[in-house]
Amino acid sequence: MKNISKHHDVQRKYREKIQNKQELSTYVRGWFLFILFAVLLIVWSYFFGGTFMPYRTM
Repeated sequence: MKNISKHHDVQRKYREKIQNKQELSTYVRGWFLFILFAVLLIVWSYFFGGTFMPYRTM
């Protein structure tokens, strides 16, 4: 019985560690997606009329 409870404690610590890592990864992924979206928007506007570059208007 003692072994099981000890193992459970280890599992709980491991799960907390994973949860913290997941929170950090979601934060990083949010920033990454935001930057990716901004770059895609700039490239899209560059190809279609240059919204961000007024000197490239047709």
